[in-house]
Amino acid sequence: MTPIATKRLILRDATLDDAPLYALGVGEYEVARFLTPVPYPYTLAMAVDWLRQARPATPERSMLVIDLPGTGVIGCVSLINELGFWIARPHWNRGYVTEAATALLDWHFAGTQAQAVASSAHHNNAASLAVQSKLGFVPTRREMRFSQTLQHNVEHVVTTLSRQDWQLRGSR
Repeated sequence: MTPIATKRLILRDATLDDAPLYALGVGEYEVARFLTPVPYPYTLAMAVDWLRQARPATPERSMLVIDLPGTGVIGCVSLINELGFWIARPHWNRGYVTEAATALLDWHFAGTQAQAVASSAHHNNAASLAVQSKLGFVPTRREMRFSQTLQHNVEHVVTTLSRQDWQLRGSR
């Protein structure tokens, strides 16, 4: 796949060279605590193992690093079973996740016949729920999921974005 360029970012397939910055970003507790499948502490070896198994991105199934030119990897946006994302703490509150997720959703809907995309977040993850709302996702249900970092079940808000709502959002 060719990288997806946005106004400020490059979304691209991960390489093993990304492992140190990937591990630093996702390995901070304030990031990992909201990522249900991510263990804590998160090590460089875990990042290498995770990145080694990543497959080339397609519009149907993607795991892309968020690269800030001049800085390197600052996060990740994925669309595997649902839209997921994280951003390294020094880069919070700058709109990077919304920018990256918008580009990924544009690519996904343009390259597939999918009629909807799901996402989710811990019920108390106000930042992620706000990003989902900005993107047009609407809450559809709540469910419990096991958090590797917290080592207990956490209530998740599951949200959905329809193709029609995404297309309407773009025409405004």
